[in-house]
Amino acid sequence: MKTVQIITLTLACLLLSAAAARAQAPEGMQTRNLLRVGWGDSMFEQLVFYPAAGAYGHTYTGHIFADYRRSLGKVVSLGAEVDFQSICWTQEGRRLRNYELCVLPTIRFTWLDREWVRLYSGLGAGMLAAWNNFDNGETLPVFDVNTIGIQIGKGHWCGSVDLGLMVALKNVHHIYMAGSRLVSVGLNYRW
Repeated sequence: MKTVQIITLTLACLLLSAAAARAQAPEGMQTRNLLRVGWGDSMFEQLVFYPAAGAYGHTYTGHIFADYRRSLGKVVSLGAEVDFQSICWTQEGRRLRNYELCVLPTIRFTWLDREWVRLYSGLGAGMLAAWNNFDNGETLPVFDVNTIGIQIGKGHWCGSVDLGLMVALKNVHHIYMAGSRLVSVGLNYRW
């Protein structure tokens, strides 16, 4: 019974929050904040990096990410993104696991803004923290280039698809990502 009460109270709070957000942003008013959660591929790791290292039996989470953006006008928005990826594989009879967490400040440039569709590009630069079950973890720079993104939807909820890449490397012999997250999809909430 207590669980039902908690769920009911949570849903009521969410509905009230949505109603308050709608009251603050009347129809036709430019929304200034965007919260996005999504998933991106690990194509580079799957097709190039780990097979070249002689590893097999991979499992990937892909890139699970969340970002927040604040519009500074119709064209420019600033934000921050958190991205997590996990990769497991077998090499020389051992099951190995690698985890990567990225934190990036971002900038986005909207170059087409219509009622149902927005087209944009963006850049991000931050730090990647990597740890695993076979040696020491480390931190290194990470870069995110979003060559083109499309956001489709009207009102508070919309979806997005981005084409770009993430790059994280220490040197030419120590590469974490060099073309990862080529495609990503997200669910967005604007207010």
